Amino acid sequence: MNYLAHLFLSSDDPDERLGSLIADFTRGRLQTLAQTYPRGVMQGIALHRQVDRFTDDNPWVTQSRRRITAPYRRYSGIILDILYDHFLSSYWSEFSGRDRHAFIQDIYRLLGERRNELPEQLSTLVPRMQREDWLGSYRDLEVIGRVFERMSSRLRQPNHLGGAMVEVQRHYPDLEANFRQFFPELMAFVQRQQEQMDRP
Repeated sequence: MNYLAHLFLSSDDPDERLGSLIADFTRGRLQTLAQTYPRGVMQGIALHRQVDRFTDDNPWVTQSRRRITAPYRRYSGIILDILYDHFLSSYWSEFSGRDRHAFIQDIYRLLGERRNELPEQLSTLVPRMQREDWLGSYRDLEVIGRVFERMSSRLRQPNHLGGAMVEVQRHYPDLEANFRQFFPELMAFVQRQQEQMDRP
């Protein structure tokens, strides 16, 4: 899952929201990270990792990966991560009663207010994330294509990721259908995990 999905799945607690993003910029055991971050941030990091494991093992996601053919399949995880933020934006009202734009602006405001608490790499990205509206713009398929191109240029080895939009468009209806089956299952899983976290 990508940034928007992880933030969407987080609770409304500001610390947990930060943790849901910080998780992509941290490595190591939770017990070690807990020496650096407060409990709420740690809950966000832990949930992020659980969401990633659930996603990797989900049959609908596996089916989507198999739809993506060579030479793009080796990048199927990256492709789906980005594409799932697009689908979430496109079908936002199916999954939430909150206004999407207001939600995203709340996140940008939180990141701005607490930027000094973020890992350096994430803190450096925040102005660009806001300026280019990473959380909101992925609704546009043209933007997704440019993201693939940008990510391709950052990879050290020669790769085909920059042209992955052709494969996405070829399988778009099936990938979309898989997402709409998968995401409610993920939301239910997250609800169960949050209930366990809230138990004394």
